[in-house]
Amino acid sequence: MAETTLEYLKRRLDLEGQSEPLLPLPSDFYSRLSAYSQKLKRSAVSGSSEVSVRLTATQAKMIESMVSQLLKIRTRKAMLQNALLQLLPEERYVCSAEQKFQRRFQTLVEAVSAGQPSFVEFAHLTESQRSVTVKFIKHVNELVGLDMRRYGPFEAEDIASIPAASADILIAGGDAVEVYTRDDV
Repeated sequence: MAETTLEYLKRRLDLEGQSEPLLPLPSDFYSRLSAYSQKLKRSAVSGSSEVSVRLTATQAKMIESMVSQLLKIRTRKAMLQNALLQLLPEERYVCSAEQKFQRRFQTLVEAVSAGQPSFVEFAHLTESQRSVTVKFIKHVNELVGLDMRRYGPFEAEDIASIPAASADILIAGGDAVEVYTRDDV
């Protein structure tokens, strides 16, 4: 009997969890899982029964959970073992954000403890100048950003890049939602 996609994923997860070194994965591992998930979702849409739809949703949740666990195990191992080159490109993509976070975190801690207010000011300035792309849910009158520039007015469905502090307030108030660009993902 052939191994199903779920069984294959579970086996890979178990093997990786029990192994000390990072185990190799096929280069198309994540794309095959993604294609299977896409096929699964399409099959649930095409006039399936309620039971079939629920089973498909359960299977999709299982895939999501196992992929998440596997990715966490593999990226943690690679970071600890300094084996990033053994990861698949998709996994390295995830690790690069983690490495950037760790570098920034450590640099800020060191700057504060070493008495380097110039770096702290640089971090503050960089963050206060950061823009966020948002999509407006409803009409919003003109607003003034921390940069003292005027933005808007905006109508529902408008998309704009505005200072992060202003975006945070609008998002929290339900007036807008963040739109993730390719650079953000």
